Amino acid sequence: MTSSQSSAGLPVPSVARAAHILDALAAVPDGLPLSELARIIGAPKSSCLAVCTTLVGTGLLVRTPAGQYQLGWKVVPLGRAYLSTSGFVKEFRRVDQELGLLSEDTIVLSLLDGRNVVYVETRPGLRTLAMSYEIGMRLPAHCTAGGKSLLASLPDAEIAGRYADGRFETPTPHSISRMPELMTEITRTRTNGYAIDDEETAPGMMCVGAAVAGRGGHPVGALSVSMVKSTVDAHRLDHSTAAILRLSTAITERLGGL
Repeated sequence: MTSSQSSAGLPVPSVARAAHILDALAAVPDGLPLSELARIIGAPKSSCLAVCTTLVGTGLLVRTPAGQYQLGWKVVPLGRAYLSTSGFVKEFRRVDQELGLLSEDTIVLSLLDGRNVVYVETRPGLRTLAMSYEIGMRLPAHCTAGGKSLLASLPDAEIAGRYADGRFETPTPHSISRMPELMTEITRTRTNGYAIDDEETAPGMMCVGAAVAGRGGHPVGALSVSMVKSTVDAHRLDHSTAAILRLSTAITERLGGL
């Protein structure tokens, strides 16, 4: 067996470092210096510099005059290519047009990434929101309706593992801050089939979200409707919840999750 064959299928450290660097910079739009990047990914500065230099050469990173590294232009077409092939996003667009639900409200699609959700699609509504959602935006999963619905699809042990350090980001005073609170919310979400963000992400905002499953019943993402809380009464909440559940069920059926 040759050395190339024996190493087949094994992780490549430099590729892993490149992925970690891209993840770190995705969370910090203003960029980071080399020393901070090296600390975050746990690699020597020399190794980090070699990877960053390569990524700059490919357009995946840029280096500012001040020495900060930021995501480069090349990540944009890569992101668009992913969205164009994502069954979740494509089926949402089809189902959204066919059913025409919640046309006045903003609907966002999210994926679970560790303890965060990443927004991959936004369908703006007619109503104005105080909060804007952009593709690539990241928020703590335990605060968002979509994130809670995705966490609820995981085994309890996996949820506990993701929050083993006991740290919870709290964007507002209403945000979940302890594990017992999260598990109570997870139980409620599993029972109801949907989750609610009641001013946990942003003051004055309320969201209802539900997970979408693919083949084998595995979650592929979540969709949620975002509303100004002062405009939400019992009737509107019930209507929005029913619509989100109808949308999530329809997309799940299209993806073979039911």
